Amino acid sequence: MMFWRKDGEELHDGVEPGEILPNPDGSFQMSVDLDLSSVKPEDWRKYECVFQLSDVKNDIVTKLDKTVIRTNWGKTGIRSDGGSSEVHVGVIGAVVGLLVLLAGIAGYVLWKRKKDNNASETTSSSSSSAEAQAAK
Repeated sequence: MMFWRKDGEELHDGVEPGEILPNPDGSFQMSVDLDLSSVKPEDWRKYECVFQLSDVKNDIVTKLDKTVIRTNWGKTGIRSDGGSSEVHVGVIGAVVGLLVLLAGIAGYVLWKRKKDNNASETTSSSSSSAEAQAAK
């Protein structure tokens, strides 16, 4: 069983039970969400998450602490340490790679056009010189 307490009293308002998810090693994950939108940051230390296992004497108690409890406030990926998730790094890498590729293609096209224009100008100028020589 998992629940939230404030000042030692079990909370029911603003608490939403999450899913119980199995892990490949036979253990499981469990979550219980606490709505902190009306809780002042200085009051966070009054809250604790309690996990009780049957046949175990002591509860597992985790105080509400920004460095320990994960939140999704202002984040697109859930990370309590402010770091970026691997998914974000992969997406950013792919976008940067695509931009480099497009810049390379654009550079090649511009170089090729300039080279072709120079070649046609050289051919036109040679033709004009040859025609001028023949007219004399």
